Amino acid sequence: MNIRNRLSGCGKKTITVEELADFLKVSTADIRTLSEKAHELVNEKIIEPVKASGKNGNHSFPYYKKYRILIKEESAPETVMKVKRLHPVLLKSGYLSSNLSVYEKYSEIIEGLNRFFFFIRDNEFISRKERSFQIFGHEKYLDDSSVKSLLVKLKITAEDLKFYDTPEYCFHDYIPERKEHMTLLVCENKDIWFGIRRLMFEYRWNRLFGTEIDGVVYGCGNKVSQSNGALLQYVRFMGDPDVKFLYWGDIDREGFDIFRRTCEVNPSADISLFIPGYRKMIGLSRGTVPEDSPSDKKDGMLFDDLFTEFTPDEREFLNDVLKHNKLIPQEIIPFTKLSQE
Repeated sequence: MNIRNRLSGCGKKTITVEELADFLKVSTADIRTLSEKAHELVNEKIIEPVKASGKNGNHSFPYYKKYRILIKEESAPETVMKVKRLHPVLLKSGYLSSNLSVYEKYSEIIEGLNRFFFFIRDNEFISRKERSFQIFGHEKYLDDSSVKSLLVKLKITAEDLKFYDTPEYCFHDYIPERKEHMTLLVCENKDIWFGIRRLMFEYRWNRLFGTEIDGVVYGCGNKVSQSNGALLQYVRFMGDPDVKFLYWGDIDREGFDIFRRTCEVNPSADISLFIPGYRKMIGLSRGTVPEDSPSDKKDGMLFDDLFTEFTPDEREFLNDVLKHNKLIPQEIIPFTKLSQE
């Protein structure tokens, strides 16, 4: 077997000069031959020096202490045929066709995916672990970092595999009746969420400050704005109904920033501010001295673009609260004020 085949089949990405000498059957004491052979392999683009490894220090017969193997082991003809027979979704990125050894390394995973796309594929979204077990017979395969990396290279998404990540159950909700079209109120804080839930559960209310709602969701502060698109995952978890979200939180920089970030990480969701709720908070805070906000990290952040539906007087009030870093918490509306509406 020649040196090219031996190096391609060694299963390593880099090789030390001592290992290279062994492959070449050259003594490490014969620095002239070792240097010449190493240079030949570099010129033939079989290896390249890892420059960070440094040289041997001999100016007449230099070589590096480590080299990167450039050639790849040629795959067997049967591997070529197996890859060609895969479902088009697995071949769309071109990655497998250009890296046949990846198929040999991950054949169990790839064949599982192939069976899914040919025989199991459906339009019903199920959880990541459920889909993983269905495809591979193991519920955690789709959580494995190497499998995730492979899917990225194959350009296969959660949409392709029809799975969702079960939302962290910070989204405690109350929806008396699931409908195809719903308006859900997302509350930043727990107390007012619980109060509205009481009204809906105990008194069968479905209207708040003149706005009809079909349910109430506890956003748990910043958790509603987490980067994995939590609201979209939540909707998918419910079976993908048509949902309009109304967001209601504290009047302060943090509260409006949570709303903005929630919109950014859920770009296809229908989310807007619950204007009647904020309007009620503004009315109750007139004549009071707002407390200081506990955080000044968002100094200078502007929110004028969020206030277009408020009156000029309300916009002036809101901007003044934010400019001076004040806070009007949702708790300014107690249960008794909610139930009077």
